[in-house]
Amino acid sequence: MTHLSIRQRLTLWNSSVLALVLSCFAAAGWLTLTEALDRRAAATVRESARAVAGAIRAGQQALLERGEVEKERGATEEAVLREFRAGDLDIFVADEAEQVMAARKPRPVEATVEVAGDATAAPSGEAATMPAAVRALIETARDDGTLRALADTGVLVGALTLDSAPARAALLRLVPSPQMVGEPTLLIVAVRSSADDVQLLRQVRTTLLLAIPLALLASLVAGFALARRSLAPLEAINARTSRITAANLDERLPVDNPPDELGRLATIINGLLGRVGDAFRTQRQFVADASHELRTPIAVIRGEAEVTLRRAIRTEEEYREALKVIQDESVRLTRIVDDLFLLARVDAGGVGSASQAVDVEELVHDAVRSLRSLAEARGLQCVAEPSAAASAPARVSGDPALLRRLLVNLLDNAIKHTPAGGTVTVAYAAAAGTVRVQVRDDGPGIPPALRARIFQRFVHGVASTAAPERTGAGLGLAIAEAIAHAHRGRLALLETPRGATFELLLPTIPPSGDSAP
Repeated sequence: MTHLSIRQRLTLWNSSVLALVLSCFAAAGWLTLTEALDRRAAATVRESARAVAGAIRAGQQALLERGEVEKERGATEEAVLREFRAGDLDIFVADEAEQVMAARKPRPVEATVEVAGDATAAPSGEAATMPAAVRALIETARDDGTLRALADTGVLVGALTLDSAPARAALLRLVPSPQMVGEPTLLIVAVRSSADDVQLLRQVRTTLLLAIPLALLASLVAGFALARRSLAPLEAINARTSRITAANLDERLPVDNPPDELGRLATIINGLLGRVGDAFRTQRQFVADASHELRTPIAVIRGEAEVTLRRAIRTEEEYREALKVIQDESVRLTRIVDDLFLLARVDAGGVGSASQAVDVEELVHDAVRSLRSLAEARGLQCVAEPSAAASAPARVSGDPALLRRLLVNLLDNAIKHTPAGGTVTVAYAAAAGTVRVQVRDDGPGIPPALRARIFQRFVHGVASTAAPERTGAGLGLAIAEAIAHAHRGRLALLETPRGATFELLLPTIPPSGDSAP
């Protein structure tokens, strides 16, 4: 089904579930109806046999009270078989003493026994014959001993075939009371044909066989129409999304019903388009800023070379001066290219391969030692302040070279903007699974208009009046923030009354571990 559309799969699934439900319902209904009809037929013949037995017993009691037993006995001896019809029931009353009923020709009699409903005897002059299937039922019950075990209230119910149609029969053995001396034991058989039940089941089966396919066909049509209507917004989303390119990333998808699934999908896609648009704008701005930063040293190098080569004769001092300018700009150009490469590496997730346990105290002291000579040359102090509450070394998982570059960039930025006689302080402490490193300076601070963009790439800070030549390309803080993010940390600029304070938060690892989990 993988090559089918969602609409077709929804339609097929809906129809399959409906087919399964209808099939189970039809099977359960068929079995229930069959069992109910069978129980009804068995109950009907059972109660009819008991009713006939009760009527005969009542008649015998009435004869006893009138003293007409002898007269009735003579009539009984001549009546070998009596047959009654009550509604859809055939009721046979036979003498148990007769061993071979089929061999003895029954005599026609007229008799009427009142049972539930109207009961009529076989017409006079016609032989009342017991069907062979009924005789077979009696003989089977007599042979296996079931007949002898029957009492007045005990009824044997069995199935037989009567006139090529299934039927239900109830057999009851009526033993005469002790006062009825000489009266035979009677066998009462109530037979009910199941032809009407079979016809009803046949009609129900025909109805189910016609109704289920029609219901499935209607389900297919309705399911397809419903799926088409439900997925129409998705088609609109597909069509609208296919028209969005890099040239029109500001377009958004319509959200007709935000709470439903398609509305949430459209909202998510709109959010994705917004992030992609921001990324494209950032990319374009980055390329423009990088081109601008690279163009300046390249233009200086080219200009110095053209000016130097324009004159045929130059002194050695002039050549040395030109080459010195070219060398300085080449160093700046190399630094910019290295910074761009480092940013690309961090953005691509190039930290995991060199990840290891790094001691924060050693990292801080190493960065301070590296820039202490630069700070002393500016007349500054660069000191590290460990936390007095630290009881164990704080360790983080990451790339030692990148983490060192992060601290060096922060310290270099602080030294640039701190006047002579000032102090650059690095404080660090660990608590609750996090190490906090703060780099503070005594400079003029960062203007409010620049604070929101301080970590953006190629954003230049205010040049220090003491060292205006040390203004960089605007990548130092951007690199530091990217390295912190790559190590699952956070770099933020804190609000302080004087100077600038950058706070670095990094997750620590357990003292016994060697790497991050």
